[in-house]
Amino acid sequence: MAGAKPEMMLPVCVPLSALSSKGIWFNENPLDYELPATLFQITIFVVTSRLLYVLLKPLGQTKFTCNLLAGVILGPSLFATIPVMKEKLANQKDSPLWATMGIMGIIFSIFLTAIKLDVCMMKRTGLSLKIGAPGFISTLAVSFGLGIPLASSIPGMPGGILPLFLFTILSFSFSPGVAQALDDLSLMNSELGQLALFSVLLVEIIQWLISTAQDIATKPNVSHGALTFLSVVVMALVIIFAIRPLMVWIVKSTPEGQEVKEVYVVAILLGALILAFVSDAIGCFFILGPFLLGLVIPDGPPLGAAIIAKTEFLVSECLLPIFFFRIGFFSDILSISNWRSFTTLQAIIGATYLAKLFAVTVAALCCKISLRNSLLLGVMMNIRGIIEVVIFSRWTHTEVLDDQLYTQLLLSVLIMNMISTSLLHFTYRAHLRLGPSLKGPRIKNIQSVQRNYPFDILCCIHNEQTIRNLTSILEASNPTEESPICAYIIQAVELVGRAIPVLVPYKKKKEGKKCSRLNSLTHQLMQAFKNYSKNSRGPVLIESFTMIAPYKLMHETICRLVDDNHVPLVILPFHDNPWICNTVTTAIRQFNKNMLRYSSSTVGILVERGLPGPVTMSHFSYNVAAFFIGGPDDREALALAARMLGNQNVAVTIYRIRIMHQGNYNEDEENEARLDDAMVDEFKLSSIGNDCLKWRDIEVEDTEQLMDAIVDSQGDYDLVMVGRRHADNSLRDEEMSEFVHYAELGMIGDVLASSDFCGGMVNVLVLQESMELSKNYGSTHGHDFSQNLGF
Repeated sequence: MAGAKPEMMLPVCVPLSALSSKGIWFNENPLDYELPATLFQITIFVVTSRLLYVLLKPLGQTKFTCNLLAGVILGPSLFATIPVMKEKLANQKDSPLWATMGIMGIIFSIFLTAIKLDVCMMKRTGLSLKIGAPGFISTLAVSFGLGIPLASSIPGMPGGILPLFLFTILSFSFSPGVAQALDDLSLMNSELGQLALFSVLLVEIIQWLISTAQDIATKPNVSHGALTFLSVVVMALVIIFAIRPLMVWIVKSTPEGQEVKEVYVVAILLGALILAFVSDAIGCFFILGPFLLGLVIPDGPPLGAAIIAKTEFLVSECLLPIFFFRIGFFSDILSISNWRSFTTLQAIIGATYLAKLFAVTVAALCCKISLRNSLLLGVMMNIRGIIEVVIFSRWTHTEVLDDQLYTQLLLSVLIMNMISTSLLHFTYRAHLRLGPSLKGPRIKNIQSVQRNYPFDILCCIHNEQTIRNLTSILEASNPTEESPICAYIIQAVELVGRAIPVLVPYKKKKEGKKCSRLNSLTHQLMQAFKNYSKNSRGPVLIESFTMIAPYKLMHETICRLVDDNHVPLVILPFHDNPWICNTVTTAIRQFNKNMLRYSSSTVGILVERGLPGPVTMSHFSYNVAAFFIGGPDDREALALAARMLGNQNVAVTIYRIRIMHQGNYNEDEENEARLDDAMVDEFKLSSIGNDCLKWRDIEVEDTEQLMDAIVDSQGDYDLVMVGRRHADNSLRDEEMSEFVHYAELGMIGDVLASSDFCGGMVNVLVLQESMELSKNYGSTHGHDFSQNLGF
């Protein structure tokens, strides 16, 4: 109106609130201020989630489940119903801060997960495709068949084509969630765990395409959707053809043995945030850019491992818990009013789980996997994780889902994960094979190797200092034309910057490709064994591998290789030597213990105390001593000594020690004594006229005289061998276990490796026959002995 007066703008003064309080001594409540309130919230959630993890881990629950459960408990479903807790924990003015920190946690979590993934794993179709494809197709069919007709009867269910995307997501299992759960359950390196991961990875691309398509389909008009699609394509091309070469250049420009420059790590982390901003700006899922960036970064050292080492702890233990804390406050079980629709949706979701379980089980059975393992494989592939939660949260914030439907979906993820991981924890054992070995009996020992049959030895190495001692043992083991030696050389590398453990055969022609940073060191190690093979006086075949796995799971890879190739002897370096970094000695020791417990072959732990063996094989000479007291492990040591005695350049001294007892022997001890006598008689008969053998019979009355006899047997030896367990009861007394420093070496091995014997300057090989095979012999003392030593 012409005569209307212009509206008057009135200024409003809003007082600035202080971030922190003056203190309780000024009668102020610190929780009324943002900074202490935020610190209080973080502390409450971290303590709650960690406490839940401590309580529920024995039941097979993962960190993801415990974090999500903590968020639900502290949210409006339980604690936030209390007025004081709601006021201090659910303050709306802090919501943008929590949202920002939680989103940063998601961005970096997905980015780090993508770095760990190996794109080349998707090429391993075969068995994974036969199992993954039926599971995906059948689940999708059941989800659509039940979900689409019933969608209209579920309050809060979006209309249009959005139910298609919802039920499609419910049919998927994303690899980050499966990998995280298997890692928490220590099943990442199991045969079944790797098969589940490979099967999930095959449909990973389809999953991300559908998630991107959903974002595009929700645009208000077709032109906006088309522009978003073109922008995603351009972003992907830039990442692949511009950023990927830059990442490769960073790896190549980093000197061997040195870490990547910090400026590169900071720039890449900043790049992840920039790509998240670009993804959100072009209208697609904000985690798509960081995910694609992570995929093009070379996994493992030096670049991928450096990024993960510098970032993962902060993300997983601080930023991600904040995200789950926020997720919990959006889920309100009390908001569920229509329990009939709740039952309908849960029935649909349950049917999709059962469909995948049934399809995967049938497909696995067709691939000649046992019924039990087939069912457990289906359980693994039904695990949900952080990707699903992020998608549901995003749909809630964009008002695609209401709070009631969101809570139902979140509860389904939580409940089904709790059931799945508990079943895996209590029913699956990672060391058990999917099927029997194809080459013959699974369990084997040195005594079973015939003189005219190839002798296989598996040697694990952690550094180059072990090479000369191992090659000396291989040469001393008498490779001949009638009985050549096949040595499986495994370079053990701790898994850093990867999601899936691998066993990579060494091939020189592949130098410079993926894992090139490891290849340089691996080439030096393996070339040393190749040179030995050429210079050996007998035929020695070298089969080299690089094993990249967590130390706690390495024994599973080794045991599978032993089973598949029917290897009778495994040699492992002892953890306590000056060439192994102190940060991994505990992990290596546990690896050795796991091998002793689960290996189907004889395991020898090599304690390197003396000088390395000869540099060349042209003037090779070796002096070996073996202590034989009795029992299956000492018989293995005597069997190896018998093989070495066939080498004219090896001098062997056998100390046969008898402990004279008064009293009756039980049936097991009599059986062991007969086996010992038979083994000794066979050894003496086969070595008649061999001047390289020295035999010493020693009789002692008790353990004290035994230890004195061992100390008095010192000499100029290159190697001393002994069994870990012994048949005599006096060596298994609980009182004696108090004097043993290293249980994995046994009573006598621990003395031989100490400074009391040869000044601690002699190499010691402690042998233990497979625990399963010892039971077959009738020996029941092995478990009790290990238990007394706290092993």
